[in-house]
Amino acid sequence: MMEVSTGILKETDVLIASFLTGMALLLAYDFIRVIRRLVPHRGWAVGAEDLLFWIGSAVALFAMLYRENSGYIRGFSIGGVSLGMLLYNVAFSPFVMMCSVWILEKTLFVTSRPLVWTARLLNRPARAVKRILKKILRFFQNQLKKLWKVVKIGICKR
Repeated sequence: MMEVSTGILKETDVLIASFLTGMALLLAYDFIRVIRRLVPHRGWAVGAEDLLFWIGSAVALFAMLYRENSGYIRGFSIGGVSLGMLLYNVAFSPFVMMCSVWILEKTLFVTSRPLVWTARLLNRPARAVKRILKKILRFFQNQLKKLWKVVKIGICKR
């Protein structure tokens, strides 16, 4: 039986770590995509999110390379990250996106129902209070107009 050198084992560890890091990065990006599907974003917000994601990705890749390979960038580590991203994108991403969006939409629907019922319940009393406050405001406006006329007449007589 032939023994495998420690250098080969170390490079295999780096390749596996790179592969898993690539998958984790795309999983994190999928969460950003799920949020974008649930909450519409403007173009500048999408750009800002992407910029923050890529800065975070660079930090994560650097940390992985520093921890696993003393910071040396090797071709197979970049290949491992790319392969991990590709495999995740083809095999897992559609399922993760579909399930996450479905679960969050249903959760938001169920949790928002009490708020909708409360808003409907309070709508009629709120409109009544608004009408009363409008009448009170109109009364005070009329009183201020009358007072202003009296003051104006008093000033003009002098």
